[in-house]
Amino acid sequence: MPLTSSYAVPVEASKHVSEHKVPMRELINKHDVAKAFSAAAHEYDDFAQIQHRMAMELISEMPDRPFDSILDLGCGTGYCLPELQKRYPKAHVQGMDLAEGMLQHARKMYPQFQYFAGDAEAIPVDDQQYDLIYSSFAIQWCEDLSNVLTEVYRTLKPGGCFAFTTLADGTLRELKQAWKSADNYQHVNQFLSANDIESQLAQSPFLVSKSYLHTEIQWYDDVRGLTDSLKRVGAHNMTSGRAKGLTSTKAIKTFRQSLEQFRTEQGLPARYEVLTAILFRGPEATP
Repeated sequence: MPLTSSYAVPVEASKHVSEHKVPMRELINKHDVAKAFSAAAHEYDDFAQIQHRMAMELISEMPDRPFDSILDLGCGTGYCLPELQKRYPKAHVQGMDLAEGMLQHARKMYPQFQYFAGDAEAIPVDDQQYDLIYSSFAIQWCEDLSNVLTEVYRTLKPGGCFAFTTLADGTLRELKQAWKSADNYQHVNQFLSANDIESQLAQSPFLVSKSYLHTEIQWYDDVRGLTDSLKRVGAHNMTSGRAKGLTSTKAIKTFRQSLEQFRTEQGLPARYEVLTAILFRGPEATP
């Protein structure tokens, strides 16, 4: 069983917000994202220890106020919906995900909830439908964060809340460095920096109640255990810059040797840079 550790640091507000969109990292293939997470659905919950813990911590940080309608954006296997219902017992809770395989698993495990397929950059509902939109470890798989923010703002009611965690640059940093010594392909997903995310939040119409970055590290005994765990939660490389064919035996050997330099007494690290934010849509102006 891998061990985990964590620590938190505040995210400094950007002193200068660009008038232009923050440059996006290499595009993630959404078809591949949906396919990978669908394939991982049946065993995702067995391996997603950090994902589960971060999801529960986010729920504990959300406002103590009544909500009538809640959407879990990128609900995955649906494991958060019962916890959201427990926290807000009078709310109508729904789940949305891009991966049909995840939704099938969620419907089987938690049939008391309503689910639908959708893309966080084009949420298939009318305006002002929800009091709370919750999302944990999901929106990092979108192509453009600003599109997500626009869609969430549109579908929230005035005064509504958007609570999310997402991954930032530095995630799986040790794996990325180890692969760089092996070949020139991109083997690790690339994420926006915390400052880039903060800049986009500042440019959005949301009111930012809370935003902070924290590091979670999961430790493994060996390289295979680390890489296999990533695959089993659907989080392996899905960017357009990845190698199209099989990685050579020589490159894999070099990668393994390079990764060993990061071993500590706790094992080999899988690092997650997690940005947590609580946002609000302001109330409508009185005429």
